[in-house]
Amino acid sequence: MKLKRIKVNKYIEDVKSKIRQNRKLFLIVVIGIVGMLMILISELFESENSVSEDTSVSDDQIVTGDTYKEKTEKELLSIISKIDGIGATDLLVTVDGTTEYIYAEELDTSHDENGDDQREGYNNKIVIIDENGVQRPLIKKIIEPKVTGVLVVCSSGDRYEIINKVQKAVSTALNIPASSVCVVKG
Repeated sequence: MKLKRIKVNKYIEDVKSKIRQNRKLFLIVVIGIVGMLMILISELFESENSVSEDTSVSDDQIVTGDTYKEKTEKELLSIISKIDGIGATDLLVTVDGTTEYIYAEELDTSHDENGDDQREGYNNKIVIIDENGVQRPLIKKIIEPKVTGVLVVCSSGDRYEIINKVQKAVSTALNIPASSVCVVKG
């Protein structure tokens, strides 16, 4: 044991002397240490930011796939009805999936060593917060359903310029391809 310690100490001293003698090597080591410290500090700040992004949602704020679809249809109808020359308009939005909630979790780990046995245990718990005496899970992220297509029925749906304007507006607003937008005369 003492022999290993002497070899390690000698190795450390050799490295220190080489770093002191070579200016470029010294700068590389210093830059490496500064880089590692910056990464460590950024991780600390990142974890603080992610906690502040977490929210809780009351029952009346919970969005289902249907309410998301209805809200999207209402907003989209409001905006495309302002297109010059479109006329009377109605639309239908199709979505894939439902609203998903990702809850904040607290991870507890345990490590037990008994002789030759090693055991690790993991336990996830959803973070619960108390708002005015009401306990709610802390929501980390909300994933909305994906819009897969839009059907627009308008009185000018047979005019190419209107079809083009509506397809561009809808595809831009919902970030879907223009081929997923159908415009017809009604």
